[in-house]
Amino acid sequence: MSNVNTLKESLPSTNDDLIRNILLSLNTQQRLAVEYNHEKALQVIAGPGTGKTKVLISRVAYLLLKEKLNPQDIIVTTFTNKAAKEMIDRLTKLLRGTHIRVDDLMIGTFHSICVKVLHQYGSSIGLSKQWRIADESEIDTIIHDLIANMPDQIRDYSNSMTRKVNLCLPKRGSSGDDEWAVSPKLVKRQISRLKSSAVVPDIYKEDPNHDSALAYFYENFQNELTKINALDFDDLLMNAFLLMTKERCLPHIKHVLVDEFQDTNEIQMDLTFLFAKANHHLSRGITVVGDPDQSIYAFRNALAYNFQTMVQKCPIECARIVLIENYRSSQSILDTSERLITQQTEGRQNRQPLHAQFNCEFPPVYINFPASFLQGPSLIRELLYLKALPNLFTYKDFSILVRQRRQIKPIETALIEYRIPYKIIRGVAFWELKEITAMLNLIKCIYSDNEKNAIIASLLYPPRGLGQASADKIKGLMDSKAGITTALDTLREINENKILSDIPTKGYTVIADFVRMLNACKLLFDTKPVNEALDAIFEKLFEMSGLKQEYLYFDGKKKKNLDISNLEADYTNKRYLNVKLLKTYFVGKLQENKPADENPTSSSNADSIRDIDTSYDAERNSMTVLERIREFFNSLTLYTSDLPDLSDFTENESQKFRREENERDGYVTISTIHGAKGLEWPVVFIPGCEEGIIPSIFSGENDADQDGEDDPETDEDNGSDIDKKIQIESPSKRRVKSIDEAVHEERRMFFVAQTRAKYLLYLSSVTSEGPRPSAPSRFLTPDLLGTMTDEQKVFKNLEMIMKLYRTLKKEPPVASQKDFSLKVLLKDYSQFVSARREHLIWNGSPCRNTSNLDLSKNIVTPPKLSLEFTTAAQQLHSTKGVTRNSVNQTKRQMLTKSPKKSYAPSITPSTPSPTKLYAPTTSSGDISPKPAKDYAPGYKSFRRAPNTLSPRKLEYSPSKSKTTKISLVTNSPERLVKRSNENSFLSFTDKPKSTIGTTPSKYWNEPAIKKEYNELTVVKSESTTGDLPMALKSKQSKPPNKNCRVTKVKEEFDSKKESSYDVNNTTAAELLHDPNDLTIDDRPILTNAKTLADAIRKPSRKNLKKENINNGKLKKEGQPNQMDIFSQLSRAKKKTKTNKGEIIIID
Repeated sequence: MSNVNTLKESLPSTNDDLIRNILLSLNTQQRLAVEYNHEKALQVIAGPGTGKTKVLISRVAYLLLKEKLNPQDIIVTTFTNKAAKEMIDRLTKLLRGTHIRVDDLMIGTFHSICVKVLHQYGSSIGLSKQWRIADESEIDTIIHDLIANMPDQIRDYSNSMTRKVNLCLPKRGSSGDDEWAVSPKLVKRQISRLKSSAVVPDIYKEDPNHDSALAYFYENFQNELTKINALDFDDLLMNAFLLMTKERCLPHIKHVLVDEFQDTNEIQMDLTFLFAKANHHLSRGITVVGDPDQSIYAFRNALAYNFQTMVQKCPIECARIVLIENYRSSQSILDTSERLITQQTEGRQNRQPLHAQFNCEFPPVYINFPASFLQGPSLIRELLYLKALPNLFTYKDFSILVRQRRQIKPIETALIEYRIPYKIIRGVAFWELKEITAMLNLIKCIYSDNEKNAIIASLLYPPRGLGQASADKIKGLMDSKAGITTALDTLREINENKILSDIPTKGYTVIADFVRMLNACKLLFDTKPVNEALDAIFEKLFEMSGLKQEYLYFDGKKKKNLDISNLEADYTNKRYLNVKLLKTYFVGKLQENKPADENPTSSSNADSIRDIDTSYDAERNSMTVLERIREFFNSLTLYTSDLPDLSDFTENESQKFRREENERDGYVTISTIHGAKGLEWPVVFIPGCEEGIIPSIFSGENDADQDGEDDPETDEDNGSDIDKKIQIESPSKRRVKSIDEAVHEERRMFFVAQTRAKYLLYLSSVTSEGPRPSAPSRFLTPDLLGTMTDEQKVFKNLEMIMKLYRTLKKEPPVASQKDFSLKVLLKDYSQFVSARREHLIWNGSPCRNTSNLDLSKNIVTPPKLSLEFTTAAQQLHSTKGVTRNSVNQTKRQMLTKSPKKSYAPSITPSTPSPTKLYAPTTSSGDISPKPAKDYAPGYKSFRRAPNTLSPRKLEYSPSKSKTTKISLVTNSPERLVKRSNENSFLSFTDKPKSTIGTTPSKYWNEPAIKKEYNELTVVKSESTTGDLPMALKSKQSKPPNKNCRVTKVKEEFDSKKESSYDVNNTTAAELLHDPNDLTIDDRPILTNAKTLADAIRKPSRKNLKKENINNGKLKKEGQPNQMDIFSQLSRAKKKTKTNKGEIIIID
């Protein structure tokens, strides 16, 4: 007992310490907002990056710890469920160790809070206990059917000039004013606007200024929802408002906090006052947080001037605190965004400019392109230069924000070209997949008998023999008996032939199977426990509907040509896995003991799904099957908008590993500006800052209220001016958004996009003429452009790069890196900008092969092929590593693989070679010594071609530039030098010593000869590069005698042998074709006949005359003796028909 008392006594001091720590973490303005009187109303104007969420969380903790409010006494509304979950997590961490239960707080969106109120008190306003939330696809189907079946007088009135509300748009592809039709999109918007003001159909019809067509659609739309016992999103707010004006449903509430107040509409503000009213005659304790400069959801009927309206409507004292300390962006970015938003003066009273906590001295970059096709690739090249900075950015640090989805395609193409990973936010939702929609329709059919549209869709898919014509007949019968029997009862009467219809026999079979399936599922409603009943119902629907067979065996294949007995079930089919994932969410717990071949979803994945719906608790075990299904549909509609990409949960281990490997460096994010709200990135690109995009206009809207989330993502654009947006509006007394308000919202959207950037910001536009001219945005005033620059200052010099590293608190690169140089990067970027950003400059030259671009290396010297003069032999040797021996070896391997090999016959001279004569020897006394002469090596053709090089060409000369090894021995005068067939250069070998000629020759006694002989022992060559030395060595200590001869030296070849020839003095022909190799290559030689003919054709007189004029004189070269080149070509072509070996193609 004493321990308990001690714990209670210690709690206040612990709470006091926690409160003190919370307050110390806030700046002055934030602290004033947190400590403000909790019984009054407070507005916190929080600009981008000013710590709005931190203030909200700190105020909730302060109310709980300091003001001693119970968690059940506080309501916190957020704009998204994701924000609500984040707030719960942060509060749980902040209040850890205290006695406060964060789960007892009512935190969520307005819609989720209204759902809880309606579930408990909805019967007071006539709601059935089994009502559910209709999804968007159901709503769209209902509205399309109403338009298709509307009376002629409604259609005529909608197109008349006496209408009060415009519900028509031009038909797609039409140009005349008479080709207008009622738009489902506009009908849906107008109904939503009425509900946002809590105007029910009966009240609207009583309004003398009501529009007859809109009243017709509104009334019938509500009737259709009532038939299926469903509410749409707007009904949740409207019914909660109607309920709370009649009853005090939340008498214990003492304080209400609203996040993103600038994005609330009229009915949400009224609900705020009703929540705070509790049991009192006046509302009390309200805190709203937001920024009027970031109000961009007018298409949801949000009011940008809610803060001013709240002051006028609030029954208690209302104070305002403005936060100006920005903790996200640099001061340079804030200066630019501030110049933009101050262009709007209306509604911005008492606003101060934001103050950044740092300034990295890098102003935003603005680039204007002369053509639209240059914009995307050029921005991606700018991104690559930033990414090339070592250890600074990853791809996830970059974001590209667009106003319209049609801007994404050229950017996506450029990202693919440069092999940059990317992701697009707001893709196709998991819940919109075909297989998921099919299963949801089946579940709706067992939940309610009045699901007409779900029944028809389930009969049509998967295809089983009932066509669209039969489905239309069934739907017509259901409509004719509406109000008398339910849709399912009508289908049962058709199946029992109580209602006659001309449906084909196969269609009746489909109907009978469908009714049998539903009856079998409904028999399982009483199964206990409920989870087992839900599991059995789901499996029975999946199997009896044919969906399981469809996804395991067919999946779109033609069933007529397939025998299922010969098919193997594909448990890895993605549609099948998606359905199994839906089952885990429907049942509400993991299924155990699954077959291994079904590839079950992992525990962590299912937990991630289940954690999203916060309504799972112990009370669910006492619910009936119908109650659990209703809860499933409500949670599905309320919470799935913020779900992650659930399709990722269906991947196998190899796919998961591959994804994780790709995600190490992250992805470049592409998003619309609406989708980027609340997010931030170190580097942001905003393309399309031009008229028609920012500010944006959309084809066919022509309504002042048609600026919405769907619009910026449309692919349409008619190029009309924004000033014409309300040109067809007929006179009416309804509230219409003015042109200025439309422009203001576009400016605020531009402001939101700019303030997503933390360190670097890029803006770009296109100025072009033609059929679709473009010009920079009206928001890019000279004053605004003065805060920006036309190139990135990071690459101005090394010091600026170092500043960026220090700003991001990253380690700068080591100066001694071998493969990368910041100086080279600076030069490349400078050339890139000078060349109008048309090509990526890398290592001093344009980079056209972007697939192999390595951003971590920029000082790799590429082979210089065409920029310098060089020989073909040197090029082959340096870039390809081609040597004579490697060519011979490759050639031998190729010929070995050829079908036939033949060799040239040995050459036998028809006439003996003439006897060689030698000059008589002379004594030194007879003839005065003369200097030694060097002679060019002699050539002798061993082939019949007149221009064939002799293999006896000397590969060295006796000079200091060469070093070789020779052996000198005596021999007879009739000496012969044998030819070596192994090598292409002349070598010398030893022969047996002879006793002939022992008298020393006077030739070797000449001083000049001795000097030259001594020079042969020089070991190292300095003049020839790339050749390995071959030592010259004398085997005798004395000069040889007169009869001494030079013989071949047999050397063992090693890695130095290939360099024994001089590359600089060797032609490509000698390098590639060994004259010593007498092997015949009989592979056909194919080339273009014209090319061969041009090679040997004599120049025409006309060309000769022309060249003589240009050059003065023309020296006619002798034509090489080509042995009938056309005959050789003809024979080669004939050989190709029979020879299956390799073919040499000469380009």
